[in-house]
Amino acid sequence: MMKSFLWISYLLTSGVLAVVITAPIGASGPLVMDGEPVVSIYRDFDDGLFGRSRYRGIVFSVRRESFARYRTLPVRDFDGLTAYLLSAERAADLAAGRGYSTVVASPADDELASLYVFDNAGTRVVFSLERAPDDLYEEIDRTYPSNPEVAQEVSRSYRSGYVIRIHEAENVYRPETGRIDYEDVLISASLLGDEFQPLWGIHDGNDAAGG
Repeated sequence: MMKSFLWISYLLTSGVLAVVITAPIGASGPLVMDGEPVVSIYRDFDDGLFGRSRYRGIVFSVRRESFARYRTLPVRDFDGLTAYLLSAERAADLAAGRGYSTVVASPADDELASLYVFDNAGTRVVFSLERAPDDLYEEIDRTYPSNPEVAQEVSRSYRSGYVIRIHEAENVYRPETGRIDYEDVLISASLLGDEFQPLWGIHDGNDAAGG
């Protein structure tokens, strides 16, 4: 218990942790603390569910300006795919070179995703956009078992857009380890993803990918 308290105290004083709270029912949208934007995820996620939180019980937030104090490191120990959604319109902006993200690799093979770099205000994230896998649509159906209309609407959003895969992320969650945790992957995806995230258990994003 004491170790947990000290760890939370360290995060608070270092400016990393803006909020670790029980999320109010119905809460959504990017958070702001003391007038400063913060990037948020649901901390009680399941990485086997593409980062979705079943209960949305704990919110972990990072001040946007604090990203500049950390390192960009490769994702090595797990799959960097998330359920964070980027709309087709935003994806078109990226492909056209609009915004803060630039294409760094565009394979000739249409089956391979282009790599993008988000580089702004001391924050650097390498990511790609992919069509949602079948497993995610199965998870959507499991999320809304008694409301198939909602499941269909959420699925339509994913079919018309892209999910974000993180290849390199800022190590804001546990910087002392010198590696990337899945929390870092989700935080980076939340930074880039659409402000409105339709799937229950995926915190709304910050819409930074397109500038």
